[in-house]
Amino acid sequence: MNTTRFPDIRLDERTDSNPAVRAFGRRFYKDQTPLEYLAEFLLCFSSEKQSDAGEIGKGLPDLPEGHFGGLKYLPESRLAVKLFSFFPTSKLETRHSTHVDRFSGLIKDLKSNIESDSRENSEKAVRVLQQLFSGFVGVAGERTWVTHSFIPASDFLLAREIDWRHTAAKAKNVETWEKAEQHFSTGSHNFMARGGEVLFLQLWHVLQRAQEPQVSQWLNEQYNHVDWSAVRNHLAEGLSSSLSAIDGPISQLGSVVEYAGQQAPVINEKRSHQAFGWIHKASWREASLFAWELSNVVLSNQDALKKMRVLQNLCCLHVLRSMCCQAVRWVGRRSGEGKNHFGGGYSWITVSPSAGVGTDLGKASNASIGATEELLYGAVRAKDLPPIKDLKVAEKELRGADVHGFKLFRSLGKQIGLIVPPKGPMRFTLPASLVESLVAVLLEPGERLPFDEFLQRLYRHFGIAAGAAQIEEALSTLSAGIRPTVPNDCAAWLEDELKRGGFLIPLSDATPLVKNPAKIKT
Repeated sequence: MNTTRFPDIRLDERTDSNPAVRAFGRRFYKDQTPLEYLAEFLLCFSSEKQSDAGEIGKGLPDLPEGHFGGLKYLPESRLAVKLFSFFPTSKLETRHSTHVDRFSGLIKDLKSNIESDSRENSEKAVRVLQQLFSGFVGVAGERTWVTHSFIPASDFLLAREIDWRHTAAKAKNVETWEKAEQHFSTGSHNFMARGGEVLFLQLWHVLQRAQEPQVSQWLNEQYNHVDWSAVRNHLAEGLSSSLSAIDGPISQLGSVVEYAGQQAPVINEKRSHQAFGWIHKASWREASLFAWELSNVVLSNQDALKKMRVLQNLCCLHVLRSMCCQAVRWVGRRSGEGKNHFGGGYSWITVSPSAGVGTDLGKASNASIGATEELLYGAVRAKDLPPIKDLKVAEKELRGADVHGFKLFRSLGKQIGLIVPPKGPMRFTLPASLVESLVAVLLEPGERLPFDEFLQRLYRHFGIAAGAAQIEEALSTLSAGIRPTVPNDCAAWLEDELKRGGFLIPLSDATPLVKNPAKIKT
């Protein structure tokens, strides 16, 4: 396998010693949430980039000719806006006294900056503003306020991970905001754990290769429904447009909060360059599919929040797809080739949510999950993983690799509803939310496609086998010896789900059509 990396940087013993990192790229991490895959991906896109030659711009800029070495980006932190939005509902145990004081001062300064005919109206305006921003909370849980994440619905709401070192601050008896700021850190990658970086680097890399005949030739031969020239020309613009749709009022109101944060004691934003990780260049095939799928969403006229829901599901599905495709490269399994087969080398036999593992297809789906996890288990133990000098991997490290290998696949699959149930024998299925997202990503805005062709596209993009023909092929790759009779109407449940979602046009004398109701954004 080609083990060259993008960007072309050396492996680091501290960050790359885990075999899962060397197998899949730096890095996919089990604790990263679905929303934070998307938020980090968009943060990478929207931030200024830097190469060894200097600043190269935002978005998906062309790299300098002959570029060699690492790449960096300059993310925003939005520390003042996070304090304003999330502190009142944050975890009590980590509300340090300096945070309490600075929050009170921020509220006071905001009230004094608002022109109003009464104190009550000023207080009401601040409450409304706070409710607005806190309403965009994406991930909170048991975390302290600074580690909360916004829904990435606009450019202004994109912010890097910041951690608060509460224990260290208490040990040093920190009593002022100026001293407290020393205990905010940006390098932990606990939540923005670099999975979004991997997705962005895959996209950036394949678009750097966009003019190469290998990419367009492969797509023309295998995926002739993909308009690669349109992807190259319009994807970056579509992503920027999606992030700017509601950004005007959000950024204007946010600047009011940040202005108040500049009054003493100043809330200093944590702006510093963050080094990108790396990906395997061999991922360009699935990355080109990811690029086309992204373009179908961002170039549509769907509202901003709906786009984010679809993009979140797409990012998670691509994480799972990317892991499986990369694992196949290490382990060496393969499936059929050609226009009617899926070249990814794996398959997910997908059944109705009501099909238990006691049914024949339920057993096949369960075996499919087992085969996928076995594939990922083998990938982190592949003997030709890129080596780190003098590094010897013990069994303990391999168990740690499984946490970010097949266990990550299982966990993320359950979070998005691809794998059910939460406990007990598992199987692949597609809930309504994923069906809606798959229509949005696999059909261009306004496109109509016969149902059987939709089943084939579903299989050839993600390895999701739901129709009889696709399940038959998937069964041939399983080593478990399970060969159930596959009924021709085994995808009737998916047809019903499409109908309930308003994505199906019944035809009395022909195969029904699947439609993407969105239109091209004008």
